[in-house]
Amino acid sequence: MQEMRVVALGRDPMAVQPVLLLQEAGGRRRVLPVWVGVPEATAIELARRRVELPRPQTHQLILDVVRAFNRTLQLVRITMLRDSVFHAELVFDDDVRVSARVSDAVAMALQVDARIEAEDAVLDEAAVAEVGMVGADDEDDDAGDTSSEHEELEQFRRFLDNASPEDFGNPG
Repeated sequence: MQEMRVVALGRDPMAVQPVLLLQEAGGRRRVLPVWVGVPEATAIELARRRVELPRPQTHQLILDVVRAFNRTLQLVRITMLRDSVFHAELVFDDDVRVSARVSDAVAMALQVDARIEAEDAVLDEAAVAEVGMVGADDEDDDAGDTSSEHEELEQFRRFLDNASPEDFGNPG
């Protein structure tokens, strides 16, 4: 099991579909691309940026219900890849587990700062080698970036602009 962090949310120009990029926090620093729908990408980005809306989104409502029952989301696990679809589970206190879509699970994890992990088997099957990634939090801090970091970021942006699901092999 490897800890993951959200590093980018971009758009696949070939499929006109958002792609969530999760990267190993340590180790080999592989990148796990997860294609998500537009509403799911919006929810993830709003949670990532801590945007408060007047009414709760679905993942926020679920978290409110969980809190109302005195439970806490402890962890999100990406558990498998079956038929080209990622599966995840929400792990609550007392080891209560609930199956979830990765996009929903990530949005919830971001909302409450829960850890995100991926099974090694999932990473072995679907992750790609680090491609000059710069952390999502680093993008906003241009003052401390070196020219090589800027080049790596530009290289990654070019990669994202031209990436398609086929570039990552057939996970199914």
